[in-house]
Amino acid sequence: MKNARVLILLFLSVSCSLKYTEGVKNVEQTVPEFIFNDALLVRYEDGHEKLSLSAEKLEQYKGGNDTYASNMQFAAFDAAGTIETEGSCRLLAFNAREKKYSLYDNIELINYPRHVVIRADELRWNGKSEQLTSGRSDTITIVKDNTMIIGSGFSASGVSNTFVFTGVVSGTVETDDDETHGEALNGND
Repeated sequence: MKNARVLILLFLSVSCSLKYTEGVKNVEQTVPEFIFNDALLVRYEDGHEKLSLSAEKLEQYKGGNDTYASNMQFAAFDAAGTIETEGSCRLLAFNAREKKYSLYDNIELINYPRHVVIRADELRWNGKSEQLTSGRSDTITIVKDNTMIIGSGFSASGVSNTFVFTGVVSGTVETDDDETHGEALNGND
């Protein structure tokens, strides 16, 4: 009986450790360095407002490269100070050094010069290549003027001003012509 107690105590002393972060290579990357509630960030370039971002909660991690925001809204301005693009989402994760942004849940992006509205639940923006992409099976809705397109496997280029869907696509086009009013688009036609 005494040997059983010694084995149990030895097992408990070996299996319990206060070093809970042993499996984590860099603990500083798992704990926010700064947490801001009801944050408003404004970025200026050449004395003009270029970007504003508001978030219910904003967490920034050591080194300032990784940042997360919840219930976020943003507006990007052109050189004249007019809102060019605005949007919102429930969660934003971005790496400033890599210029990579991931948006999640109830995403809405509005680009005023192009008259385009994009709605999705997951999108990624690469600021270096100016590519906006979704997951292969994620559903994206694009509304431009009187056209609505719903599809999956979305990719758009800010450089060439083009977009493609690699998955199933459907939608509607409203025209002023009485004969084709409400004509439906289907990716299988």
